[in-house]
Amino acid sequence: MQEAIIIIGAGAAGLMAARKLAAAGYGVTVLEANDRIGGRIHTIQPPGFLKPIEEGAEFMHGKLPLTMELLKEADIPYQQVSGNMVRVKNGEWFTQEEFIAGWDELMDRMANLKNDLTLTDLLQKYFSDDKYALLRQSAQRFAEGFDVAEPAEVSVFGLRDEWSHEEEAQYRISGGYTQVMEYLQKAGMADGCIVHTSSTVKTIRWQRRQVEVITADGRAFTAQKAIITLPLGVLQAAPQHSTAISFEPAITAQTQALQQIGFGSVVKVIIQFSERFWLRYKEDIGFILSEEAIRTWWTYAPDTDAILTGWLGGPKSARYTTADDNTVLQDALQSLANIFSMPVNEIRSLVTASHIARWQNNPGSLGAYSYNKLFTTNARALLNKPVQDTLFFAGEGLYDGMNGGTVEAALQSAVDVIKLVSS
Repeated sequence: MQEAIIIIGAGAAGLMAARKLAAAGYGVTVLEANDRIGGRIHTIQPPGFLKPIEEGAEFMHGKLPLTMELLKEADIPYQQVSGNMVRVKNGEWFTQEEFIAGWDELMDRMANLKNDLTLTDLLQKYFSDDKYALLRQSAQRFAEGFDVAEPAEVSVFGLRDEWSHEEEAQYRISGGYTQVMEYLQKAGMADGCIVHTSSTVKTIRWQRRQVEVITADGRAFTAQKAIITLPLGVLQAAPQHSTAISFEPAITAQTQALQQIGFGSVVKVIIQFSERFWLRYKEDIGFILSEEAIRTWWTYAPDTDAILTGWLGGPKSARYTTADDNTVLQDALQSLANIFSMPVNEIRSLVTASHIARWQNNPGSLGAYSYNKLFTTNARALLNKPVQDTLFFAGEGLYDGMNGGTVEAALQSAVDVIKLVSS
């Protein structure tokens, strides 16, 4: 057997790296703080729901190569998401084409920008005129909602690369994303990989080609190398935070670099109803954008499930960090009542099950996914280099390409780190 490698985190990046390295003959041990695998991929079926729902990652944004390869290998079916995108404002409904006036001008300005700016600075510098008020609002909301980013921090270069390469087709995995994680785990274990859940890492002691990892319950694991695939929220946590990991000796440059990458929050509200009442308004609804407390909603189209998912991303989601679930649910129902011009009691009477996910409250993630700040590219370049051929970082937050913040990003980061580990 080749070198022993410890992988910290059993999300998409960790399990992909484990599967590939175990197949190549390495001795691989995976340590996961949660009592399950998958990380921010979590397919569940809470009481009352008629089918599994996605607490975390849900969509594939285009036919992305690594994800598609795994689905084919594992023979996991998927389908294209259907339905139109609509915007609702003051009770009026607009189709997608009607609400992005000036968007082409914004994209042209972003494309020709020579020096990076934050989105807030770009809009103030070039789009401060009153005629751009709606465009400014749309751009800020898209950055907050889709990219879970703070407009005053997010890099225009990062947004430009992502927004200009958006694929229109989106896909959903039949039966849930967790199937992909289970496939990776099973394949890795077949080649000797060992996965320990409920194993929170607290300390990483290291010297060149020698690592000792200590868990919260005092167990020690040793190897020649360690791959850290934890979410940025955990890696960015202050030393006094209960989930923080200490490196002995400290890796100061890497710790500072981690702070240069944005990491946003999400509140996700999944509600099952006794009927698809939204068909009274429009038959082909896919996504709804609104100005309500819970702004974005989507259906299960083309499936006929009577489920709506509400989404609030970015800094606006902070208001719900400490709120109880009932408060979030009532705001969600009121949002739907306003969108559909229905009495909230009527909508409430149709609810058969509900579930609320707040990834910033999950100690295993402390947030949802990453976005680029002004110095993120340089930070990632440093973090994607091994620390004395001993410590390696991977995960969606370390990926530097067109598919940021996705499962594909995590998978690609794992593939990239494997090349470094085995070189």
